[in-house]
This record gives sequence, structure tokens and C-alpha cells, in this order.
Amino acid sequence: MKRFFLILLLALLAQPVPAQTGTATFSGRIIDESGPIEGVTVVAIHQSTNAQYYATTDRRGWWQLLDVLPGGPYTLRIHYFGYDPLTVRNIYTYSGQNTVVDANLETKTVHVRCDEAATSLRLGPELGGGTVPVSPLGYDLVSQRISTPVAFDVRQEASLYGTAQQWMTPTGASRFHAAAYDYYGFGSSVTPGATGILGNTAGLWISTPLGSQDYQLFAGAQYDASGLTGAGRFDGRIDASNRVAVSGGCLTDEAWAGGEWISSLGNGRASNRAQAIWSSDASVRQLLAGDDFTFSAGSQRLLAGVQFAHQNFLPADSTANRFDFYLQDAARLGQRITLLAGVRFAFPFTFSPRISICYDVTGTGSVVLRAGTAVYGRHGQPSTWKSLAAVDTRLPLGLRLTLEGIYGQDWERLFIISSRNTLDSHYALTARVERPFADRAWALVSYTRSDGWMTDRLMAGFSYKAEYLGRQATMLSVLYDGVSYVDEQSPASLSWMHGFKVRLSQDIVFQAAGRDHTLQLTGYLRHASIGTQFLVGLRYML
Repeated sequence: MKRFFLILLLALLAQPVPAQTGTATFSGRIIDESGPIEGVTVVAIHQSTNAQYYATTDRRGWWQLLDVLPGGPYTLRIHYFGYDPLTVRNIYTYSGQNTVVDANLETKTVHVRCDEAATSLRLGPELGGGTVPVSPLGYDLVSQRISTPVAFDVRQEASLYGTAQQWMTPTGASRFHAAAYDYYGFGSSVTPGATGILGNTAGLWISTPLGSQDYQLFAGAQYDASGLTGAGRFDGRIDASNRVAVSGGCLTDEAWAGGEWISSLGNGRASNRAQAIWSSDASVRQLLAGDDFTFSAGSQRLLAGVQFAHQNFLPADSTANRFDFYLQDAARLGQRITLLAGVRFAFPFTFSPRISICYDVTGTGSVVLRAGTAVYGRHGQPSTWKSLAAVDTRLPLGLRLTLEGIYGQDWERLFIISSRNTLDSHYALTARVERPFADRAWALVSYTRSDGWMTDRLMAGFSYKAEYLGRQATMLSVLYDGVSYVDEQSPASLSWMHGFKVRLSQDIVFQAAGRDHTLQLTGYLRHASIGTQFLVGLRYML
């Protein structure tokens, strides 16, 4: 559990941990009945923090915003003399990805889509975004979990045998939180045959702008049977072109400290992001440092970056150094096709090429075809080649259908395609229907068939928030996650594992001394074959 919170908080700090990139990108094209329009102003406003980003279209109507805060929701405002302003609300963007917003000022139509070949299954905290929230830090900071089975962006070094994970965290206005939880266990999750209380914890955290929305401070601490732990982060905008973030914390025997500097160059056409983080736990001390430079030229977005890692493994006291260099080009070929091509070099010399294509069949985002292939490898280690093909289509009632196929091979040596070099091959076929994130409701049904140890996986869930009597609110969320797997004791048979997560919360909002105060009562149940865990808690928000 402690390791989970460390990973969670590292993602909060937007540092270059594996499979984690800390910023996102917006881009698009503005036209009217005569064609592209030059000089259109696009303003993206992060609704939670009021952070604002500005771009202007070039002579071909293209615009881009580099290194924006991931998440959202965002409001985009499009202004041009002689046309009524266009406003697009509730747009989300994701870490290491590009969100496309195309607009026609004459017809006042806007098309929004995520411009990526990889599939990302995003789950909020009420639908499995974290484990049982036994910590105020863990529960209050996870806003969504992103699982990417195939990563085509060269900044993401995907796991060879698993799924790249990213933990996204919320950002918001000035609030003070205090919380206390008790959590219980029944079955083997505690002690075989035993039941009872697992523990209790109390904590507080504050997130506030310091004088203006350009300066954000987060500080959090918790106390439980393991002692006092905590973390802190400061984000500040030095001027219109530079912003910094510094952070650090300690969780029992794990500690970290880091910082990053993001600079906007060339009137927003280029961006540089330098970062470094030091971390330590019981088995390894690690220093990660890197620099990414991004340049946008109309419909193209060029990226070059370096990353260095020094690791000191304990208790053997052995060391390892790693140096990576990567290049990437994201190009829009017309209005409907986006091509992403890149390569990641690792020293001693190996290279991992990646290429993907995204084709908007209708030009409105209602039918999108995605495909790509990528290699992940490092000198002296097994390598993996993965390919993906998928189609996304919109259904009535705001639903979205995804059909996806993934095929991969694990190689003993890079780029030697033969039966003697192939260690393993695998596939996964997925059909998913979901209703994208919304303020009050979300639903998901997903089925995957594969030839791994989990042959079948079924996920289904929903979340609904009801608001009444002003700002009082009740939220109910349910998630089912079931898998069939090969029984080691009887390989010819399959066994099923079932898991349920249920969360019910009640917000009570009242005013005192001219300010809003919120009490939130929470009950959380997680049931699996190994046992049952239950949490009850109270949060106070000022």
C-alpha cells in the first residue's frame, strides 16, 4: 500500500517516472466557408485552477498549445473579428497525449477528439481508480487511472509484459481538507479465518493559490500506525513564458524530491521542459533527469528529448546508469489523418522505433480508425514488439463503442523475427462500450479475450451523482471486474475470480461565517475472492 501511494504522488508531481509524462497538448484547425483563417485567437482555460493558455492560428489555420496541465475540464474560447465567439466546454486532455479541437466559424461547428493511436482505458476513483482508499492522501489525490496497453509516444517507456500505468490527480481551487477513516477486513485479506479492524488513519491537506491563480501550493500529511508521513508541491508561474514546480515527501522508508522548469519559446511555437527527481526506498536509490524540447510548425509537432538515470541497488550496493535519447514527429496530413513516428535510443546502443496512424473517417470524430506498431527493448534484455488495430464509433445517448485488437511477440534479441528467437506471442481482443466522463454520470462495459493467463475479462460499472436542495449531493458507484484464468493445478480447466467495488457518499454543504463548508460521509466496500474490505470515513472541506 505504501508503494502504491509513492507511485500515486510521483504522478502528482509530474516527474519522469516510467510510463509517466507530465504535460498534455491541444491542437486544431480553424476554417470558414472560404478555407483556413489566419490570426484566430484560441484561449484554453483550466476550469479548476483558472490557468489560461493562448494560441493564434497560422496562415493555414493551424494552432497548438504545448505543455498544458493534463486533466481538466477545460473551456476553449475561439475569437475572430467579424464572427461570433465560439465556446467549447468540458474538454479533457491527458498526460502525454494531444487533444484535437477543429472548428468551422461559418457553421459554428466544433469537432473534438483525442488524437492518438493507443487505447487508454480511464477509470475514475469511484470506478476503480485506486485501491481501497485507506489514506486521505491516496483517496483525495487520485482523480483517474489511465491504462495504456500500447504506448506509441516515445516519452513513455512501456512495460515489456504489462500495461503502462499513469495516475492522474485533481487540481482545484483553494480548499482545506481534513479526514478520518476506519477500515475493516473479513477473510484471508486480514488473517486466514480472522475478521476485524485493519486500522484507522487521520490526515489533512490543503491546496491553495498563493495570492493569485499563478501560484499553487499543495501540502498533505497523514497519521496512522506507521507514523507521520506527508508530501508537498509548489507550482508557480515566473512570467508569461516560464513556470516551475518543486516537490518532495516521505512515506515511511521511501522519500523523494524533484523539480521541473517549463519554458515557452518563440511566441508559443516551441516549449522546453527540464526535470529531475531523486527517490529512495529500501531497495534502490535513483536519480532521474531529462529534458524535452518541442517545436510546432503548422500541422507538425517535433519532439527531441534526453533522459539519464542513475540507480544504486541495495544492499548489494551495485550501480547502473542508463542514458536515452528520443526523436518524434506528429504530423496532421490534412483534416483527417494524423501520423506519429518516433524512435527511442538507449545506450549501450539499442533503438525502439514506433509508428502509428489515426484516421477520422467522417471528419467529425464519429468514426475513427487507429493502427500502429512499436518495439520496446533494451540491451541485454528481452524485447517486445506490439501492434494495434482499432475502430472507435459514437453511438446514440453519448455512448462510444471501441473494437480493438492487439498482437505482440516477446523476442530474446531485437529485430530477429524467427521461431527460435521468439520467446512468446500473445493477443488481446476487446469490445468496449462506455459513456465518457461527465459531471454526474458515467458507465462502462468492456470484454477482453486473450491468450494470456487471464483468458477472459469482463468489466462493468456505473457512477451517478444526484444534486438537490441547493448543493447537497449523493453519489453511488459500482464496479464489477471478473476474470477467468488458467488453474495451475489443473491447466485444462479455467477458474473465475470476481471483484466488486461499491462506494456511497453523501455531501452536506452549509454556510458559516460567510464561507462554504462541506461534510462528506463515505462508505466503501471492496469484495474479492481473498476477502472483503470495508471503509467508513468522514471528510471536512473548507
